[in-house]
Amino acid sequence: MSYLQQNSGHERFPYAMYNNTLGIHQVVHLHQLGGRASFDMPISTASDPSVQPPGNTSHSVEMFVPMNIPQYNRDGSSTVMFQVDTKRNSLSIPLDECLQPGGGPRLKDAQEVMFPTVDRTQVQTFKFVIAWPGYDTVEYPIDIGTNEVPITRADLARQIAYHFFGFFIQCDNGHLTQRSHLQWKVGGRDGYSFHQIHLSTFWNIEGTSWGASVRVLENV
Repeated sequence: MSYLQQNSGHERFPYAMYNNTLGIHQVVHLHQLGGRASFDMPISTASDPSVQPPGNTSHSVEMFVPMNIPQYNRDGSSTVMFQVDTKRNSLSIPLDECLQPGGGPRLKDAQEVMFPTVDRTQVQTFKFVIAWPGYDTVEYPIDIGTNEVPITRADLARQIAYHFFGFFIQCDNGHLTQRSHLQWKVGGRDGYSFHQIHLSTFWNIEGTSWGASVRVLENV
């Protein structure tokens, strides 16, 4: 059993099986996130924008990533929010924190049950759509649990983060290539890294298809 599966009694998502599908080839551990060329930002500083090297006078801002997905449900009735519990008016949480057991210690309402009205005898998975600007749209499964053990906010955040991690690796190793919107490049020395991404919301596109609103951390 993988590390990611061991640490949550709620999770049934087959992380080990999807490692090969995503091109990861090994279970994702937090200490391994810094081992790839485009993922070299230390977690300790990426997770807390207030931590700056000595003498650095820049500050960080979050920029919304314009996913190429039509927003059919605009009233927000089918939207899950992800916030930092200790920050007032928080709008997002770093994706690398979401990979931690329990969604990380700072995730607000981490153990709240998600999608309580869904009958999981009829629907077991949602389709998670990543339509990063300039790249082909890709889809991943989200395991929403069972009626007896439904998915929590922490479980959901972890699966979303895991899929984004796989997406960034595929972009970095050339399996997914950029076709346009060069300012949104992923990977390499001049592209966005996984550690810059913050998860804001998970929202229903239509039916069982869902998208995620994410923000990138920029130093200005």
